[in-house]
Amino acid sequence: MDVEKFLNSLDNLFEKKKINEVPVFLEENYKEAVRENDLSAQFTILNEMMGFFRDISEYEKSIKACHQCIDVMQKMGIQGSVHYATSLQNIANAHRAAGLLKEALQYYMEAFRIYERNIDSNDYRFASLHNNIALLYQEIGDYETAVAHLKKALSIIKNIQGAEIEVATTYSNLGASLVELDKVDEAVEYLNKALEIYRRDEVKNFHYSGALCAMAGAMCKKHRYYEAENLYREALGEIEINMGKGTAYKITKDNLEKVENKLKNIEGNLNRNTEKNISGLQLAKGFYEEYGALMIAEKFKEYEDKIAVGFVGEGSERFGFDDIYSRDHDFGPGFSMWVTKSTYDLIGEKLQAEYEKLPKEYMGVRRMDTEMAKGRLGVCLIGDFYEKYTGYRQSPEKVSQWIDIDDDKLATVTNGEVFRDNEGIFTDIRNHFRSQPEKARIIKLAREVSKMAQTGQSNYGRSMARKDYVSANICISEFIKSTMHCIYILNGMYSPYYKWMAAGIKKYKLMPQVMNLLEELSVLNSQKAVWDNYAYDNTSYNKEDKAAVIIEEVAKMIINELKNQRIVNNINSDFLNDYVPEIVSKAEFDREKVINDIIHLEFDAFDKVNNKGGRAQCQDNWPVFYVMRKSQYLTWTDDMLITIRDLWLDNKEKGINMITEKYGRMMESTVPEEYEEIKDNFPPKSEKAKEIVNQIAQIQVEWMKDFAKSYPKLAANARDITSDADYEYNASYETYLKGELLTYSDRLLLMYADFIVDLYKNNKNLAEMTIENTAKMQGYKSLEEAEASLK
Repeated sequence: MDVEKFLNSLDNLFEKKKINEVPVFLEENYKEAVRENDLSAQFTILNEMMGFFRDISEYEKSIKACHQCIDVMQKMGIQGSVHYATSLQNIANAHRAAGLLKEALQYYMEAFRIYERNIDSNDYRFASLHNNIALLYQEIGDYETAVAHLKKALSIIKNIQGAEIEVATTYSNLGASLVELDKVDEAVEYLNKALEIYRRDEVKNFHYSGALCAMAGAMCKKHRYYEAENLYREALGEIEINMGKGTAYKITKDNLEKVENKLKNIEGNLNRNTEKNISGLQLAKGFYEEYGALMIAEKFKEYEDKIAVGFVGEGSERFGFDDIYSRDHDFGPGFSMWVTKSTYDLIGEKLQAEYEKLPKEYMGVRRMDTEMAKGRLGVCLIGDFYEKYTGYRQSPEKVSQWIDIDDDKLATVTNGEVFRDNEGIFTDIRNHFRSQPEKARIIKLAREVSKMAQTGQSNYGRSMARKDYVSANICISEFIKSTMHCIYILNGMYSPYYKWMAAGIKKYKLMPQVMNLLEELSVLNSQKAVWDNYAYDNTSYNKEDKAAVIIEEVAKMIINELKNQRIVNNINSDFLNDYVPEIVSKAEFDREKVINDIIHLEFDAFDKVNNKGGRAQCQDNWPVFYVMRKSQYLTWTDDMLITIRDLWLDNKEKGINMITEKYGRMMESTVPEEYEEIKDNFPPKSEKAKEIVNQIAQIQVEWMKDFAKSYPKLAANARDITSDADYEYNASYETYLKGELLTYSDRLLLMYADFIVDLYKNNKNLAEMTIENTAKMQGYKSLEEAEASLK
């Protein structure tokens, strides 16, 4: 019998996927070999029959072929030979697949002993045997032993030229075992390698489907069910083509159904959540944590700390305003990655390519990529992102530049959430864009107050008197828009794009009631009838016009808030435009005057402090007090100065002495028993505020220690540095600092914390800066000169 012709014909059936014709072909050729008494041909055909019937789950036929093969080998007299051992592997594989594990292990061990006597330990056949024994241990559930055999197989087979498919098979088996051991990341590495090799091969064999199933199992472990579903589907098709609908097909189909049921539950939950307006931000964060973080960790491990990730920029979902009506453009799973130019040059294009390979679908939501939303997701240079919206790659330095940036653009670069930013570059720029100079804020406020006056209090009435109802409606619209813009500014926030302004205002504590009036104004019926007999007068408004009445009510509420925030000093008019010059004057900041105002407010409070042991000598020493306090305030930013001045004015009006509070809080460290008796007299501070104060103090204490090393004589004239030196008549620098910081408002404390962080990042020492100011105000040219003057 022509064995080579038999094998070629069999291969042809497999290549053409004519699996149904294989059983008859094998049976007929075996009968022919028996008729011809061709033992060699019988041996070859029976080995093929064992494997084929095993793969299509016809185990009885497979085991029958095993027994027949053993008989033929005995007749051939090849017991103990390498050919005999190789056939024993096939026999063991068939028994393993049929569930006869004990018998399978015996055959494997016999084959192993024969190989040990006859072939080199690095022979390919040893690798095959280790692979097969590993599969047996997988069946038993001993995955640690399986991994040990597979790694031994891999160490052999990787060195054999032309054995790529065998290497892939080993990778696949190894990955499957590691999945069961919950070593999923390691498993995915091996399975990716296996699939890469299999996919290069034009003719896939049944081992490819095994790798697909193993990878699907790994994805289930990672809760990446959409990927698992696709892998199981692909595997199912490969199994049917190569092995029919046997046990492997049924197991894979069952696994696919489990994943599909899991996805139905997820999608059901999402549909329920959708009705509750689940946010795009939540979707983005979940998608990053489940897919993006792993992709970055696996593919770009060396650069992981150089990639900032988040969901910031254009789109209602970045603001948290998305609902069922706004799910267009690019709504769905996705996130942004921001990198520096140097990092982009190294990995930018590859990072984008890997991002685009991520699933388009997550939690039942499929991303809709449109031309309008192009560039919102994926990889972007840090500078490009900020420049795209604001025109600046870093926050601008000049107030005039800030004024030119529309607030909705500033809102766009400061919205959303940054999920990770180890380098901190993206976040640092973002934080600076969040801190608009007070001058710019006030100028923008004046501009919007003026627009409210012009559109609502002036031009609406004029347009109605002229019967120009189109212009009147434009006035109403512009008035509403400017009012909302004012509310954002007065809340210390940037207003978003106009269509989201109303949604955003409801989040803020200041003047939410204004929105009720604006909503009422927006749905009013035409007021033209009440203007028929009205004699227009530009010094008053038509009290019969409901729109005009609401406009005046809104204007009064804005004026009252301007007074509450000390932006205007007195209320002497109902016309908004009368207050614009005073608002603008607030922007014409006189730094020297503000510092002097603060120091006078402080000294006035200091003068009124009642000490336990009587009036302190320093309370009568205005010159020293002035120098010490001014030395500190000269280091501060304009915004910080305005904020603490307003805090002093507010507390003075309320009868609160911040100096008394400061010294009282210091007693917690100097005389803790007495502090317990008075502590309830002070405003409560949150744990968060206390923690911020502790962190600030830690940095400043270290600065003071560094200063003392460089200028020991100057430092010797100051307070003890740390609180371990505290007692009733001695408060350290650390305790004095904490006492003062705890009198600050939450807003000022956060501003001060940002100030300290900026100095720290720029290697500046606030203690040195402050004491240098003191030295110069005392007539010294430098710290060195002041230090040298001391004995």
